[in-house]
Amino acid sequence: MDELSPELRAFIAESPVAREPHVAFLRSAIADLPAGSTVLDVGAGEAPYRELFAAHDYRTTDWNGSFYTPVTPVDHVAPAHDLPLADGSVDAVVCTQVLEHLAEPVAALHEFRRVLRPAGSLVVTVPLTWYLHEVPHDYYRYTPYGLRHVLEKAGFEAVDIEPMNDSPSTIAALLHHLRWLLGSADDGRDERRIAAGDLMAEAARMVQSIGWLDTQWLLPVSYAATARAPGGD
Repeated sequence: MDELSPELRAFIAESPVAREPHVAFLRSAIADLPAGSTVLDVGAGEAPYRELFAAHDYRTTDWNGSFYTPVTPVDHVAPAHDLPLADGSVDAVVCTQVLEHLAEPVAALHEFRRVLRPAGSLVVTVPLTWYLHEVPHDYYRYTPYGLRHVLEKAGFEAVDIEPMNDSPSTIAALLHHLRWLLGSADDGRDERRIAAGDLMAEAARMVQSIGWLDTQWLLPVSYAATARAPGGD
């Protein structure tokens, strides 16, 4: 973590259980990608992981209804299912925490396969356990079986899926965010909500401390997947 920029460290610190595992996963997923390879980050938002792709030709897309206004504008404004790129023009597609926001994820995955070169790499993360966000465009949560289904339905091969964190850490993350989830109201009870949030934050630290005991990782925040476009033999 020390080598990360202050901006990326601050982004991770907002939700470390959900976001910190992305750094190790993304680094591993592109470790064999030659320098200078074209990487397309679909639904990039503010492109928080941009620096991890410094050795590559990193490009971004997002749709015109995005919740984000990035400092560096995206390279292509387009929906994920209709990218303005030629067939086979990209070496790798990265798509982190986006598929849950797509009403027709298989259509988008078909498009990713179209723009990927033969045997090009797909790198994906999706949530299993998280609260509503970017509403109303929040449609799905993915089990590993559901994620494999949509990836293979879109024609991807060599699908590999792994949980991104242990179950106690997931529960701790939700407890940590509970104060925000409780909201506020003009009912004279906000002080109690604040106190409850403080209590749950302390409970979160205790719950997370037993994460090392988890042998199954059945309730991760997210799953990470790599896959390969067909061809290239």
